[in-house]
Amino acid sequence: MFKIFVEDSVLRRILDSGNSQAKRSLSLLLKLLRMQKTVYVSSVDATWIKTLKSEHKINADSSQSDYILNIARHPETVLKNPSSLFILNIPDTKAREIQKSYGVLCISGEVLNIAPLIDINDIHVSNEREKLGRGWDSVLDSIETLPSNSLLISDRYLFAFRHPNAGDGMRNIRDILNELLPQKFAGGEYHVTVIFDNVAKHNTYTFDEIATHLNKIKQQLNRDYPIMMEVLGITPVCSIYNNLHSRLIISNYYMVEASHKLAAFNCETGTARQIIIPLALFTMSSLNSTSTPPLKAIEQTLATLRDFSGTLPRITDHNTYLYAVNGQRMEKCLGIRNRLIK
Repeated sequence: MFKIFVEDSVLRRILDSGNSQAKRSLSLLLKLLRMQKTVYVSSVDATWIKTLKSEHKINADSSQSDYILNIARHPETVLKNPSSLFILNIPDTKAREIQKSYGVLCISGEVLNIAPLIDINDIHVSNEREKLGRGWDSVLDSIETLPSNSLLISDRYLFAFRHPNAGDGMRNIRDILNELLPQKFAGGEYHVTVIFDNVAKHNTYTFDEIATHLNKIKQQLNRDYPIMMEVLGITPVCSIYNNLHSRLIISNYYMVEASHKLAAFNCETGTARQIIIPLALFTMSSLNSTSTPPLKAIEQTLATLRDFSGTLPRITDHNTYLYAVNGQRMEKCLGIRNRLIK
């Protein structure tokens, strides 16, 4: 999922400054570069690539050199790697525009700030029938400004209730999407995937009603870009069922985990006693190799879905799930479309 693409000229400046520990942010960036399995560098100098590995402990790869160097002229190509960090030799204003337009984290060699990737330890505890700030509007404050081009919402019991005090899944989805979907996106369709247990849904719901209602919600958001609304209703015999126990919201640079339910609020009032934790990809301790980065949890969930998606064209029994795109029920799914799992 997460990759780093860096222009060689910027990397050389990072190493020159970082070795002296001149700036704390550069030190963190160096730690991030060194902990990656592969860092893609725009260099064809084989000797330099070897030096990066042997002296600087950066596992550099030059195979994407042309791709990196062409991003400034063709910024839309960042969506080939939609969950990556791009460090480019471009003005900060250009980097910010790429970030806003395509929902990827792009930073300029002028401003080497990776703070958005580092979690700030934001934790929220809700209680049944008690107010918690502004509800989702407060809970998502620490991550809603991060760039985003896709979203995955997974909660097997998302539609188990219809009463607002017990947790209305539709209303909570609307509030979550309204907070997290960017105001601007120039990369074609923004991808949203909602996964729930079709057997555990409230007995007054049908799958088709849920798919249709979710499609209406996306239209009510009034974004000026197209949104693909993908809905997957799994059953207990579906191969991925046991691996989707956690209640998660996942995007390309963050995740949110709820200990009980994502249908967490009736407006700003809690529907259950639970802990809700928004998380960026890394923590300070994970950069120091003393804990596991939240990125690993994201990758585990996405790997489960990626493997499942890969098997769909080959299986003969498509009765273990139901599937819809943009409100239209599909006879079968031949692959999950969300770019998060590509």
